[in-house]
Amino acid sequence: MFKVTVGVCCFRQKQWLYRCLRSLVSQTLPHDQYEVLLVNDDPDEDLNDVKECFEEDKSFNIRLIDNKQNLGLPGSLNQILRRSRGQYFVRVDADDYVSRHFLFLLSLFLDMNRSHQAVTCDYRKVNEVGTPLETLRFEDEPVACGIMYTYEALSNLNFYDETFRMREGHDLLKRFKEKYKVAHLPYPLYRYRIHDTNRTHNVEEVQQYDTKLDSATQPAVPGPNTGQSPASRTT
Repeated sequence: MFKVTVGVCCFRQKQWLYRCLRSLVSQTLPHDQYEVLLVNDDPDEDLNDVKECFEEDKSFNIRLIDNKQNLGLPGSLNQILRRSRGQYFVRVDADDYVSRHFLFLLSLFLDMNRSHQAVTCDYRKVNEVGTPLETLRFEDEPVACGIMYTYEALSNLNFYDETFRMREGHDLLKRFKEKYKVAHLPYPLYRYRIHDTNRTHNVEEVQQYDTKLDSATQPAVPGPNTGQSPASRTT
């Protein structure tokens, strides 16, 4: 069992993936306390060379899940949650990266504050080559990543609603806040990369799911049955 499971989903973002995983292998949280589950959601792309590169560090716990067909982001995240062995879960997108203190500080907060079931952090937008653009407060402009949740609470919410092909993280956070307490750390620990292929550039589709989000009160489709009791995740 691990303290944290980090979920990374990759769909045609291999050029950014190395930087993402470099930031995760460099964490100040000891390697034996977290695992990285990498999902390849493009059946036509091979990510084994990337995984093998990071497996050279024998202490780094990384596993690759190859989807046989494209499941979309929420479906891929649920694939990770089915296989998670962590007390906490956090998502890092394949085109983003994080501060070396990201996992340590967020997990430490949850360890020390049992009355909260999730914690967010601020983030810094960077361009294609990693040059900082601006720093934003999560509470002013929330994003889907950089939020660490307790696995038990996510399980009780049936994970991600797979009918949200976009805004899946916003839907999850909205449902989460209806039942649980979410804290905020005012540190820019997450790096959100801006580039030409960001999903959010599709304004029409974003607006479609924003409308769905505004009207949603319950997930339309149950999440996956993990087959594992949430209590078994407690460390």
